[in-house]
Amino acid sequence: MKRDGFLTLTLRSGVAAAVVPAHLDCLSGAGRPSPVLDGGRIDALVRRQADGARFRRIFHARRSLGRPGEQHVGFDDEEEALGLSRSYQVELGNPDAAVRVRESLRDLGSVEQCQLQALAVAPLEAGPRAATPRRVLTREETLEPQRRIRAIEALAREPGDASLTVAVVDTGVVVGHPEFQRRCLAGYDTVDLGMGRLNASTKLVGDSRGWDYNPYDEVGHGCLVAGIIGAQGFRVPRGVGGLCMLLPVRVLAAAQRDNASGRLMGVGALPDIDAGIKVAVDLGAVVINLSLGSSLDASDAHAAPPHHAVVRYATARGCVLVAAAGNSGQRQMFYPAALPEVIAVGSVDALGHRSRFSTWGPQVALCAPGEAVAGVGRRGYQTSSGTSFASPFVTGAAALLMARARRRGQRLDAAGVRRLLCGSARALPGGAGEETGAGLLDCMAAIEALDASHAETR
Repeated sequence: MKRDGFLTLTLRSGVAAAVVPAHLDCLSGAGRPSPVLDGGRIDALVRRQADGARFRRIFHARRSLGRPGEQHVGFDDEEEALGLSRSYQVELGNPDAAVRVRESLRDLGSVEQCQLQALAVAPLEAGPRAATPRRVLTREETLEPQRRIRAIEALAREPGDASLTVAVVDTGVVVGHPEFQRRCLAGYDTVDLGMGRLNASTKLVGDSRGWDYNPYDEVGHGCLVAGIIGAQGFRVPRGVGGLCMLLPVRVLAAAQRDNASGRLMGVGALPDIDAGIKVAVDLGAVVINLSLGSSLDASDAHAAPPHHAVVRYATARGCVLVAAAGNSGQRQMFYPAALPEVIAVGSVDALGHRSRFSTWGPQVALCAPGEAVAGVGRRGYQTSSGTSFASPFVTGAAALLMARARRRGQRLDAAGVRRLLCGSARALPGGAGEETGAGLLDCMAAIEALDASHAETR
């Protein structure tokens, strides 16, 4: 989906720009979008073609995070090199002029990149085949996914680390739920979609302007994801991430399609999501789960892959990024899962075959259970299916690996985590390939592989 009347723009390095506030300051009221960007050709062009525009920086400066009114100041060399300090959201005065303005801006030498703003969703293109089962699962059935990936044995070997932060960048979390007591850090809300209808077929529901910093989940998607990683284990299985702390970052608002029979979904603008990912990194998240996505703009041959700059930033800062492959059931690329730095996770059924809804392709690193997964709901508990809920099993396993490496004084980076997870994955009936990647997640085998590598280096 596109967001009508909005562009994202990156200036070339060295191009002088006006003082433009960061997205986080605009959310809090400590800044207001600027009517000017360069005081020259860009401003003149948007005035002429689109009745003007309002600009805000997509990203904050790492060293200025939490300083109201100053979060656009102090970008370091890394943020500059990756273009984070030069990236802006453009809200056009005339939404109908978006394509014309994009093409004109691309012709300017001062502009490195410009494209229409897209929207990401969660669940990712879910169809009826990924629907929630209606019957109540038995205790044994709720434990079945954890047993299949040997999470129970892994947690007995490695309980996790309470000083390690795992970010859930999603629809938010209900932090007051019993399963999340003493498990959640103070989170962030970077959503700013306005109010009312998002487009001709979709309307926003509830809090769609993140001015309160409260990452409250109005959809339920983020709660289920977070519970798989870090639930206390009262009425659902204990989270695979063990003792890790959860950092909820709300980047998706609740929305409803006109023909969806009341079912809510999460939807968010790509700049809001990018800002939320950077917040998670700068607040110290070591592992980030991204059960959301969008496809590349097929109508724009010059479009850059979504999230590529902030994902490179996160990887450079030592973060492990895990994402859901998608629920289209087709050979398709959803982002951020399709980015090479991200561990893309597909879903398999109880027999080890690719779930019919699971998106597949060369980007899939490995798979995890994604059908009839029981977990934490907004009010109580729920069961659902989708790659959104396969991804956090891998996120939890990554957190356990990082915790064990810390405990042993062993250095482990994102590439090392990928090697351990994929190298220890259990072979599936169809063998390794595009449908299921390296195979089924095996938490215990991954821990054993890490221990073996540690023994070899001593």
